[in-house]
Amino acid sequence: MRPLLIDVKSLLTDSIHIKEIDGIALEEQLHFHNVYEIALIITSGGKRIVGDNIEDFTDGDLVLLGPNVPHMTYYGTEVAYENDSYSRIKALVIYFNPDWLSENHLNSPNLAKFRKLIEDAKRGIKILGNTRKKVIKEMIKLKNLTGLKRIISILFILEQISISEEYQCLAREGYLNTYSQQDVKRIDEVYAYVMSHFTEKISLPEIASVVSLTPTAFCKYFKSKTQKTFSAFVNEVRIGHACKLLGNKNLSISQVCYRSGFNNLASFNKNFRSLTKMIPSEYRLKLNNLASA
Repeated sequence: MRPLLIDVKSLLTDSIHIKEIDGIALEEQLHFHNVYEIALIITSGGKRIVGDNIEDFTDGDLVLLGPNVPHMTYYGTEVAYENDSYSRIKALVIYFNPDWLSENHLNSPNLAKFRKLIEDAKRGIKILGNTRKKVIKEMIKLKNLTGLKRIISILFILEQISISEEYQCLAREGYLNTYSQQDVKRIDEVYAYVMSHFTEKISLPEIASVVSLTPTAFCKYFKSKTQKTFSAFVNEVRIGHACKLLGNKNLSISQVCYRSGFNNLASFNKNFRSLTKMIPSEYRLKLNNLASA
């Protein structure tokens, strides 16, 4: 049975544990920790799931996750990413348990922004802009620190994030982790199957059989655990892939549509606009403008 909870507290020294990753990219299983996590992707790309949020990520991706936030990362699978540079990953992950902060500290009027950050971290946050640059610089510095200096460094990182407006919450507001041990195993199997087959047609009987449920039972189960329908989840994965493909000027909109798993342009355009608030040609123009800026 795959673990529901990865106990990182047992790894911590002085409440902080640093993990450096440099090797062949591996797919994670759905999991969560009992501590905070700051994860920097130095080199790689793929899809990241945090709570009920799914996004593409690439070099420089930086997220802060609070305790008990279910998450998983798919590093550049052959189906999803036609780019050999994504076959390896280099990352820096810092786990920490801020038990050096008492309730009196956290309830101080001067720490209102810090308290908000801690609350937002329950949904997972993506750090952006100049704040991301400052945090990355401090994370690299932190690797060579010990003892109290490490704690001071972590507090500096959290302060920089809390006083900025350069972060986005990932999971929806009000998201709650409702997974049991069996739920984690089932949802993980569904996610893994979709990531490997989203460019193909996935029928309800087919995906339901992956977790030994009837199609009707599967639909109810999936929505109760992810707060979205299975078709909505698959469409998010496909549109995320389409956004990446639109950066390739050699592919027509029609080719992007079919390579992303849609079987007609009408459905592709409708779902693309629903999720991005733009039509594909507008999104491509935006990408081109950003590239030439």
